[in-house]
Amino acid sequence: MHDVTLQINLSPGDINYALITVPTLVNAHRSYVDETVAIVDCCRPQKTKIVDPKSRFGEPEFSQRVEKICAIAEELKIKGYLDKIIYLRPGNSLQPILSRKYLGNLVKETHDYGGCALMSYLAAFEVTTTRYLIHYDADMLLYQAPDYDWSTEARKFMDKDSKAVAASPRISPPFSKEKNLPDAPSVHEGRPFIPVEGGWRNDWFSNRCYVIDKDKLFSYLPLIQGSLLLETLLVKYLNRGYPRSPEIMLFKRVGGAGGWRLNLKSEKAWLLHPATKPSDYIELLPKIQKAVLQGRVPVEQRGYADINLSAWKDFLTNSSSSQTHVF
Repeated sequence: MHDVTLQINLSPGDINYALITVPTLVNAHRSYVDETVAIVDCCRPQKTKIVDPKSRFGEPEFSQRVEKICAIAEELKIKGYLDKIIYLRPGNSLQPILSRKYLGNLVKETHDYGGCALMSYLAAFEVTTTRYLIHYDADMLLYQAPDYDWSTEARKFMDKDSKAVAASPRISPPFSKEKNLPDAPSVHEGRPFIPVEGGWRNDWFSNRCYVIDKDKLFSYLPLIQGSLLLETLLVKYLNRGYPRSPEIMLFKRVGGAGGWRLNLKSEKAWLLHPATKPSDYIELLPKIQKAVLQGRVPVEQRGYADINLSAWKDFLTNSSSSQTHVF
């Protein structure tokens, strides 16, 4: 037993690429985990000051997309990529437990103020039984060297420090040598990073990808307490930025209490993320993912976590041209 679960979030927004990205993420870790789990968010985001679900998640389209992502999840399970699927449907019995245990019963909504997932991230901590949890959003792309598992290396360093709650691989492709710049997780993150054994210490807890020590995390529960408690009550009363995102909650509660995330320095694994997903990105995704798996990226992409689609278009066109031979 590895005492590790791989968990991936799925939602109706993932229907265009989940069958491409999820198998690759699972294959990267299958030999190093006990179980693979998908949390499928079937809940329609609630109305907030900046989100009108009637316009952004209109019916019957939203329900149709829910049915589609559920079918995709079942297909992934039939093909052996998922061992377990947890469906978070409206009125589910898990949500009150999550609200009470993680949020002190102060937040009961399913999504944050921007319409992004909230309860589905917390559900992953609750429904998995292993101490360690590897999480990915379904749109993530990962480069990982053969016979290497970034989470295994990360846990070795995490276990040495009681405050090292989580870890991630490099959040962007390595860039120091190619661009003659000081090495760092990225060239843009904007948060302080401190060199430590194995990489850099960081106080931001991104939802995109991490391995987390649940035993350590649970010592910080509920997440909403102290200054965050006052902040939550205030923004709820004023209807401004309520509910906060799980990233903000982890940052303020865990980071504020001295907990931190390790960003690995190893160049054997790194991430990419599409900030937007226009139709031309979906069309190019198989080619982009193939290149990423080979460790090939445009030089413009190095050091940046979010995909530079125009750079990828040029890169893939030039790569294709270079492989064309005229006889």
